Parts: sequence; C-alpha cells; structure tokens
Amino acid sequence: MGSALGAAKSGLVTSIYFAGAVASLNALVLIAFKSQVLAALAEYYTNCSASGPANQPGSAEYCFAALFRGSLLFFFLQLLLISFFFAILYGLFFELLPGGFSYWRKSVLVSLIMLVVVLFTVTPVVGDLDQLILVIAAEVVLAMVLSFFQARLYRRFTREVEFQSADPGVKILVHKRNNAGKKRTYAIGSTQPVEAVGEGKRFKGWLVSGGVSVEDSRSPVTNIHVNGDGLLKATIS
Repeated sequence: MGSALGAAKSGLVTSIYFAGAVASLNALVLIAFKSQVLAALAEYYTNCSASGPANQPGSAEYCFAALFRGSLLFFFLQLLLISFFFAILYGLFFELLPGGFSYWRKSVLVSLIMLVVVLFTVTPVVGDLDQLILVIAAEVVLAMVLSFFQARLYRRFTREVEFQSADPGVKILVHKRNNAGKKRTYAIGSTQPVEAVGEGKRFKGWLVSGGVSVEDSRSPVTNIHVNGDGLLKATIS
C-alpha cells in the first residue's frame, strides 16, 4: 500500500487546482453567454422571469447573480471533494495500480476514473447544450493536467523503499504486511514499524542504504525512518 499522507499533501494542492480551474471556466462560460443564460432562467423558472436589476428578487439578473453565490459554489465544492478523494485513493493503492513505478501512468488511470465519476455525478452550471459541452471539454483537459501534477507532487512528498531478505523464508513485515522483495512508497520523514519473521531462521541484523535508517539494527522488531529513497535488507546468521 502507498502513502495516504503523501497523497493527502499532494491531493490538497491538486484538488484545489482542479476544482478551482473548472469552476472558474464555468463562470467564464456563464459570463460569455450571459444573454442565453438569462433567457433560459426566464423560460424555465417562473421566479426568474421578471425584468429588473440584479438586486431585484424575481428578476433574471437576480437569479443570474445567485448562480455564482449558490450553484457555482456547490459545483466547486463537489469537484473539490471528489478530486481530493481520488487523490487519496491514488496514494493508498499506488503499488496495486498497474504501471509499475510510473507515477504518471498510475495518475492518468486514476484521473480518468475520477473524470467518469465527475461527468456522471456533477452537473455544470450552464444554460444550454453548447455551454455544457464547453465545460465538459475543459474538465477533460484539466483532468489530464491534474494527472501530471498529481504524479509530480506525490513523488515529491514520498520516497521509495526497497525491501530485501537474505533468505526466501524470512518475511519483512511493515504494518503486518510482508514487503520482502517489494518496493513501497512512504511519506518523506515518516517512521514505519518493521519486523523480520522467519520460522527456524536466526535473525542477524538489518542492512540499510540510501535515505533509510533503522533504530536498532540488531533487533528483528524495530522502526525505520524514511528520509530518502533507499533499501532495507534483513540478514540471517
């Protein structure tokens, strides 16, 4: 499993970017096609059919201004929550996603799934089909840009640790999961519990390299500190 903390840090940035960019473009579409939006409001909503200024309740101008205070804000919050949720999933299931250790390929996959969810659950604030197509096109483009930043930031906030065992019968447990022979990502600066388990095997010590350090190299149960990419190896006597 990947790093939820690293994903949360990167997701906080990328979700604000995605939600803010899409909502801003939606706002620009409303402004650019204001006359069509006003006509749609007056046609479909009886409480928006009166003529008058934006400060007059019941007028189309008043309802148009209300779109920015209500519907567009709700649209932004929905996008924010969904994109942040998928950013967390990206980190949590990073090692399980196809694509090896290609951060961008994994991020593209998650972004595409997120995009499908957004398209089927979150409705842009528009006045007609043409405006809807414009906003959806923007969502597609921005989701791909999102995947690039998500991959870069997740890599920035995490480090890769490779686990090796001198004997196939010795397991290296981190949070009760066997990581022997595998590579995992952890939040930079984090501390992880590690345990060497092997029936009939006598543990000798831990060997480390790179940005990984261990609290007690002679104890089969200890903690590792992740400050950079590195390797942890369990040896037996």
